[in-house]
Amino acid sequence: MNMLRLSLSVLVLAIVLEAGISCKKRAKKFNKCLENGYSPKIFTNCQAEGEAMTVKRKIKKCTRAEKKFSKLCDTDSLECQSNEWTPIFNATTSKFGPLEGSKVPDFIVKFTQEKEVNNSLYYSQEVRLYNAAGERIGSTNFIQYAKIKEGQFTMNAYKRYYIEGANSCQSGYLTLDYLTDYNFEMRTSATQANMYQFTTSDGVVHNEDMSYCNNYSAWQDVLSRTEYADMKMYTSTGSDIADYVTAEYKVEEN
Repeated sequence: MNMLRLSLSVLVLAIVLEAGISCKKRAKKFNKCLENGYSPKIFTNCQAEGEAMTVKRKIKKCTRAEKKFSKLCDTDSLECQSNEWTPIFNATTSKFGPLEGSKVPDFIVKFTQEKEVNNSLYYSQEVRLYNAAGERIGSTNFIQYAKIKEGQFTMNAYKRYYIEGANSCQSGYLTLDYLTDYNFEMRTSATQANMYQFTTSDGVVHNEDMSYCNNYSAWQDVLSRTEYADMKMYTSTGSDIADYVTAEYKVEEN
């Protein structure tokens, strides 16, 4: 957070010269919210300090402060801007929440192929859901198996969701023939029937539906009780997947 405080200090000095005292106050209010555990809705790459803010009145106040700061001030020098992609590899994001109205955000991962795939590659992505007590109550799970088959890039997969203490829903072994290389964006939208959405490099969106599951209503109940969410990206121990593909993420509020 020292880096965040430094970037905000530099930001404040730059803004004062251009926009006067108004933006200086907004920057200070936003920084204070982060120090008190506020989880940003716009600048989602900024990290809250200490324990998460839970008082709804304070959260609403900080949400308004963040919106004013983003709309009315020049924030180009803020290092934790939400429109920037954040690299991720074998890691878990910070928790987002408390979520207003249990609105789980979308987690978007951008994959960029660094060199030709000539090996079998494995990647797993989870969006994990927690109740107000911080207990895990469910998660999405999408497993990718990339390889070259008969000279062609092939992506196989399993799509799933898990409900703690209840049955999960899992697809059969899928072939995602619309993915012809490792350059695409994957959106996990836990609140949508089309839970997994893939945007290929030509801009076409391909949906993977999960509403066919027999216990989909139970999944809706999990969502109604969700107060926090994070995302975990992982691969097998010793994997060289990072030599072939890099991954970055960002979060979009619903």
